[in-house]
Amino acid sequence: MYFAGQTAPAGWLKANGAVVSRTLYAALFQSIGTTYGAGDGHSTFNLPDLRGEFVRGWDDGRGIDSRRALGSAQSDAIRNITGKIDSGKNSALQLFDYIEPTGAFGVEKSWKQWTSEGSGGNDNIPRAITFDASRVVPTANENRPRNIALLACIKI
Repeated sequence: MYFAGQTAPAGWLKANGAVVSRTLYAALFQSIGTTYGAGDGHSTFNLPDLRGEFVRGWDDGRGIDSRRALGSAQSDAIRNITGKIDSGKNSALQLFDYIEPTGAFGVEKSWKQWTSEGSGGNDNIPRAITFDASRVVPTANENRPRNIALLACIKI
C-alpha cells in the first residue's frame, strides 16, 4: 500500500529492500518468501524495494506484459521516435540544396561559402541535420509518466 506520510503506519514496514527476520515476520515470509531476495539465505529475507520505482501490475496471464515473473524488475524504454528528411521537393534533388525536416529532425542553415555568391537570395542552405526529441515530446533526464511520490509499505 502507499501512504502519504514519511513513516510506515503500525502493522506495516517500508518497502525499501530491507533485510528482515524470517521468524519475526513469519507470516510475511510465508506470503512472499525470497521473491525479493533471500537475505542471508537462512534466517532473513528481503522486503521489496519500491523506492523510486513505478509499480506495474503483474500480467498474470493477460498477455500485455507476458513472460514477466512476479516481482521482476524491468528497465526503462521509450517508444521509437522517427522522422524524415526529404530533399525531393520542388525538383531539388541534391540533399543539401533543399531539406524539409519532419518530426524530431531539424536543419541548421548557413550561407554558401564555396562560391563567390553573396549572402542574399536563396543561398541560405542546409549545412547540418539535427535530431531533438523535444520538438515532438516533453523531455527530461529520465523517462517517466506523470506521477506523485508516496511511501510504499508492506503489511506485516
